[in-house]
Amino acid sequence: MMGFNIGARAETVVITVKSAATPRQMVVRSLGLGARAALEAIGLISVVTVLLLAIAPTLREPVREAGVAIWLAVGGNRDAVVDDTADDEVDAAQVGQPVALDPADSHVADYLARRYHVADNAVRMVVAAAHSAGRERQIDPLLILAVVAVESSMNPYAQSPVGATGLMQVMPGLHGEKFGQGNGAVGPLDPVANIRVGTEILSDVIRKGGSVEQGLKLYVGAGNLPDDGGYAGRVMTELGRLKLAATGSVAAALAAAAHVEARAPGFGSEPLTSASPPELSTPQPRKQHSA
Repeated sequence: MMGFNIGARAETVVITVKSAATPRQMVVRSLGLGARAALEAIGLISVVTVLLLAIAPTLREPVREAGVAIWLAVGGNRDAVVDDTADDEVDAAQVGQPVALDPADSHVADYLARRYHVADNAVRMVVAAAHSAGRERQIDPLLILAVVAVESSMNPYAQSPVGATGLMQVMPGLHGEKFGQGNGAVGPLDPVANIRVGTEILSDVIRKGGSVEQGLKLYVGAGNLPDDGGYAGRVMTELGRLKLAATGSVAAALAAAAHVEARAPGFGSEPLTSASPPELSTPQPRKQHSA
């Protein structure tokens, strides 16, 4: 009996303690438990989301759209939403993932890869970078790619005797500050950075020259010369082939390029700044654009 009475008293005490909690305390405790459960759920969802994105990168955009929808639903400001989709393809290439392009751009990449004997994924990265830079500077990305093709034959390590460097043959001595400073600086041999800086310069000279053709003349450094030695014509011709390839006529574009090569054997194996182009009888001295 003694043991039973003690247990009963203990039970009574416990009951009394529980009933001593005020309604406010009970609400606070409930809210605390609810918040903890919500945080655990959010943590689990975050982990699952990261894993899904790692396994299937194509889910990134749907997940992003869902996140934006939730943000707006809870009263978030649309202006605070950062649109980073323009650089998604370039970022993917930099981490070794295949670059997703639309059909027209895929045809362009196919043409460039076969024309200049460059790995497909490397070319796709260049095409994506040209689109990103073109959007930023309001320039036709195919024009950017035509300049890349003529300047360096798609060789990111091309360098001329006078120092023009990279895909768009930028002169680091004149435009080095455009590549950034400090820990965030990148060199002109970085393909994406070279296209970004080269496109900035190209945009400036086109605006200064008043037309694409005159801008190209300034870009090659022939602004004070009677003519550009055929440079603008070569770029515009390559632009025409790129537009043809974009329609799906890759074979026709390659055939047109082969016709030019037949008239000037060896063309396409070296950048313009280190070899004489087919339209020129002698090498054109390089003078960097002064924009």
